[in-house]
Amino acid sequence: MLTDRLRRLVRLPEVVLAGLLALFVAARILICVRGDVFTSFDTFSYAHRGDPAFDRGPLVSLTGHAPRLWGVPIFYAIFPGDQARAVAQWAVSTLAWALLAWALWSCLRTLVARVLAAAGVLAIALLPPVANWDFAILSESLSISLGVLTLALLLLWTRTRWVWSLAGATAAAVWWTFTRTDVRVFVVFLILALAVVAWRRPARRRPALVAAGVLVLATAWCTAITPVVDRTYTGWSATPEVRHEEGLMLFRLRLHVLPDPEVKAIFQREFGMPACPGMEEIAAGPAWETAKFAAAYEQCPEFKAWGERNAADVWQRYARAEPGVFARQMREVVRLSVAGSDYAKTERVLPMSVEKLVFPPRSWVLKVLGAALLVAAAALVFAARRRPDLALAGAVVAVSSGVSLLAGIWFGAGEYWRFGIQEAIGLRLAVLIAVVAAVDSLLVSRRRDQGAPEAVTASATP
Repeated sequence: MLTDRLRRLVRLPEVVLAGLLALFVAARILICVRGDVFTSFDTFSYAHRGDPAFDRGPLVSLTGHAPRLWGVPIFYAIFPGDQARAVAQWAVSTLAWALLAWALWSCLRTLVARVLAAAGVLAIALLPPVANWDFAILSESLSISLGVLTLALLLLWTRTRWVWSLAGATAAAVWWTFTRTDVRVFVVFLILALAVVAWRRPARRRPALVAAGVLVLATAWCTAITPVVDRTYTGWSATPEVRHEEGLMLFRLRLHVLPDPEVKAIFQREFGMPACPGMEEIAAGPAWETAKFAAAYEQCPEFKAWGERNAADVWQRYARAEPGVFARQMREVVRLSVAGSDYAKTERVLPMSVEKLVFPPRSWVLKVLGAALLVAAAALVFAARRRPDLALAGAVVAVSSGVSLLAGIWFGAGEYWRFGIQEAIGLRLAVLIAVVAAVDSLLVSRRRDQGAPEAVTASATP
């Protein structure tokens, strides 16, 4: 009698999920306790330092009159110091990843697929290339966490039709839009996904269109104030005397042109780039020395005049003039962007083999991730009929991550391994979603082929 009662009270799927979440929270607490806060030069444009040399004006502006979009600074302003900010970021991240694990669990029907999904999501969140950003006082933690939170809440909405899930996802996406300018690429694809849901699901048309409309307004708002933010940022940059377009060109000269003899020769031959010994000496060394590089640029009048004339379009002309060399360089930049990195130092709680599987060494990352994406594409095709919502989610995450990655490379320059981290994580999540959706579809099909009743164990009901 006692055994029967226990069987009724304790259901295996719920126990497994609870166990995975308990282990995840315990590991995350260990990471929090032993994590070291990281700050960089960019930190003072997100949070005041209590130092007149760094605190140069307001950091929060809804109209763009601040060095950054308001999404991160307004969050940091709530907390008294960097340690509290890091713990707050850790808490948002922990909630977001746990919610995504639960959302995928509720969308799947077989225990095997559910365990693969939840364990995979929680494992990714525990890896240093992901967890370390929670302790960096920069934009990356919130950019990652709010994207994960948006995805989780939207999956719950597709499964349950709970209006609060869609409202939460919309609010998270609006906040996410204002963490980084490049997040707009993700949001545009999210708007398209909501339009697809409205078209295919008449019962959900109104809420989907309302959410899409809110995100259109958020995207327009962000786009309108971004030029003002770019101009305001010059007062906080390491090179305040250099305008935005010239600053972008200087980064590209430092990283891609002057250190590469072939590219340097192309710029001199095709575009008339003059010599500047001071810039070339810095570019030949390992240190970035951005301020010194900009100072050397200012001290070369002929080079500066060339830069002012060519900053707006020389990179595009280079891509058209030498597409092969340009593609070779961009392949290297993509490799750096998707490889992942860790700035803050955090505790390793999973075996190194797991980290190498998810974030392979840079020399292998393009081959491994490329093969994984091909498998994901096949899996999404297979799962599209039985798991259309998951297939749509996986496709949107993959395509938006890829487009955002390429857009970020084309319109930006700098620490690619940092700036592309949300796209690198998005591509890995897309692979995981595609694989578990295909596994779930395959197992359900086999059950039906064998004549066994399909066990639908999702705890949430519409």
